[in-house]
Amino acid sequence: MNKWFIIPKPNRNAELRLFCFPYAGGSSTTYLPWVNDLPDNVELIIVQPPGRNNRMFEPMHSNMTDLVNELIPIIPRLLNKPYIFFGHSLGSRIAFELLTQLQMLNHPLPQHFIASGSRGAQVPSTKKPTHHLPHDEFIAELQDLNGTPQAVLENQELTELFLPLLRADFKISETYCYSGKMILDCKISVLSGEDDIDITLANLQSWGDLFTEEVEIHYLSGGHFFIESHRENVLEIVNSIIAKYWRA
Repeated sequence: MNKWFIIPKPNRNAELRLFCFPYAGGSSTTYLPWVNDLPDNVELIIVQPPGRNNRMFEPMHSNMTDLVNELIPIIPRLLNKPYIFFGHSLGSRIAFELLTQLQMLNHPLPQHFIASGSRGAQVPSTKKPTHHLPHDEFIAELQDLNGTPQAVLENQELTELFLPLLRADFKISETYCYSGKMILDCKISVLSGEDDIDITLANLQSWGDLFTEEVEIHYLSGGHFFIESHRENVLEIVNSIIAKYWRA
C-alpha cells in the first residue's frame, strides 16, 4: 500500500471506507485507536502526509496545491467502495480541497463529509500568521495553542525535529482559502468543541455554503483538540453517521 495511507486493519470485505485527515502537526497517531471502535464492515484509512511518523524525514508540503496534487493520482483506486471523509482542523480543509479536485475529475464523492474543529474552507484565517515567526516567538505560540505536547516543547531535540513540520502545516493553514465556486453534492456534518474560542457558530455554518445538503452541527465537550481529549464522544457521532447508511 502507498505510504500516504495507513490501514491499521485491512478489510477486504469492508462495505465502507473511512478516510481520516490529520490536523496541523498531527499524524496517524490520532486515529489509530479508532480502529477497534468502528463497525466491522468499516475499513479505516488514515492519510499520512510527509514529514510525520514513518515519513518523518521526507520533504514536507507547505502549500495546499502541492499536497493535494500528490494525492490526486493515488487515491481514486481506493474510492471503489462507498466512503466517508473525516478531517480535523486543517485536515478538514485538506479533505475538502481534495474533494473539489476529485469532483472535477468525475470521481465518486463520499456518502458523507465530516468537518471537525474548522471554519469553512472558503473562510480566510483571521489570526495573525505565525509560521514565519522567529524560533522563540513561534514556540510561545505553540504553547498558547495547547496542541503540542509539553514534553515535546520542553525537549530541545524533539522541538527542533518537529518545528519544520509545524511551520509547514501552519503555513498551509494560514494561507489556504478556497476561492472556487464548486458545490459538493454530499451530506455534511460539522463538529466543534464547546470551549473552542477560535471557531464561531458562523464559521461552522459557513461549511453549508459549499454543499448541496444542509449542514448538521454537533457541539462536543472540550477545546480545539477535543478530538484527542474526548475521543469517545467523537467516535459516538462518527458511528451514528455510519449507522445511517450501513449496519454491521
